[in-house]
Amino acid sequence: MAGGHSFNSFLDYAWTGLDRGEKENRSAEKSYTGGQNLIENGAVSLREVLINALVYYALALVPIIYLSVHVSWWLLPIAVCGMLMTFMYSWGKFTIWAHELSLGLAVGPVAVLIGMFAVNPNPPIVNGILVSVPTAIILSFLGLALDEWPDAEANLKKGVKSLAYKVWEYSEWSGYSHIPSGPSEVDCERTKSLGLLRWYCTAWLMFMCIYHVLLITLGILMPLTALAMVVVPVCVGLLVTMERDFQKSMIAIVAAGALYPIIILVGQILG
Repeated sequence: MAGGHSFNSFLDYAWTGLDRGEKENRSAEKSYTGGQNLIENGAVSLREVLINALVYYALALVPIIYLSVHVSWWLLPIAVCGMLMTFMYSWGKFTIWAHELSLGLAVGPVAVLIGMFAVNPNPPIVNGILVSVPTAIILSFLGLALDEWPDAEANLKKGVKSLAYKVWEYSEWSGYSHIPSGPSEVDCERTKSLGLLRWYCTAWLMFMCIYHVLLITLGILMPLTALAMVVVPVCVGLLVTMERDFQKSMIAIVAAGALYPIIILVGQILG
C-alpha cells in the first residue's frame, strides 16, 4: 500500500497540472485532435497513461534494436532521445523556446536521422539535419502558436512561458464575440485580436520559404521540391479567414502542414 501510494504521489507530482481544475482552467477541446482532458474526466488514470507510454516505447524499441544490430548502432541513442523529447515537451512549456524546440527536434532532426540510419549506416547527416528544418518550423515553431491559442488563457495562469503562449498573452483584446445562448438571449465573450498571431505565423512561413530556396541553391534539395511551398499561400489565406471559424481554419492548416514534407519527398524523387 505504501509503495503504491508513493508511486501515485510521484505521478501526481510529475503531472504538470495543465489539464486540472475547472473546465475553464483546462486545455480547450479541439475538433482536430482527440483525447483532450482524458485524465481529468476520469477516462484514464495517471498510472494507465504512464503504462501506455512505456508499452509503446518498448514496442518501438523492438525494430530499433534489430536495425541497430544490422544497420547502425546510432539508431538506438537517437530513438531514446526521441522518447525523451516527450518529457522535454511538457517541461518546455514552462521555459522560453524549449517547448517549440523539443517538438521541432522530434518532428525534424530526430525523425529524419532515424529514417536515414535505418537504411544507411553512413548517411549524409548534415544534409539530413538541414533538410529537416522546414518541417520542424511548420509543425512546431509555427504550428504550436496556433494549436495553443485556445489553451493560452487557462495555461498562462499556471505559469507557462513558451512563446506559443506569449503570442496570445501579448495580443490586444479586440472586443467581444457574441455567442447565442438561447432563443432570445446572447452572451458576450471577450476575445483576443488575431493580428499578432497572424504576423508571427507569417514570419515563420517567410523564413521557411527563404530557407527552402537556400537548400535548393546549395543543391541539397532538388528544384521540384519548391512545389511544396504551395502550402504557404494556402496557409496565409487560412490565417486571414480564421477570424470567421478558427477551428476549421486550424484543421486546414494542419492538413497543409502535413502535406508539406510529402510534396518535398515526391519532388526530391522526381528531381
